[in-house]
Amino acid sequence: MNREYDYTKLIGYLIIKGEVCIKRKILNAFLEKGYDITFEQWTVLNVLYAEPGLIQSEIAIRTYKDKTNVTRILDVLSKNGYIVREQHESDRRSLCVYLTDKGTRMFDELIPSVELLNEQFKKGLSDEEIKIFENVLEKIYKNAE
Repeated sequence: MNREYDYTKLIGYLIIKGEVCIKRKILNAFLEKGYDITFEQWTVLNVLYAEPGLIQSEIAIRTYKDKTNVTRILDVLSKNGYIVREQHESDRRSLCVYLTDKGTRMFDELIPSVELLNEQFKKGLSDEEIKIFENVLEKIYKNAE
């Protein structure tokens, strides 16, 4: 078969390539601050910082992870003292998840590093290019759904 195929031009490959580089930089920044957390844990912490008291299924939706994976992440975060689960007011089967003081302190300490890296990632891009990038990614996500 004589067809040209270049995996480096695939949208998925390009997105993953960027993701791997970005994750590596962010995780190194976490380690420099003395925190050994995974990017998946950081993703969950972001959601809980922005929206305290979510239940597990809501966290799964917001992080694009399955419930089983979220359970494992929450178990580790709980064991390390970063989150606490509390009984839901109206649904006894559900637990609301909150950052602990320790989790909030860690998050507050890491935010400046993440924001600095985010600015580095956007270096050389205009506000218009960033908006176009966001719109293109949104279209790709919708096409992938």
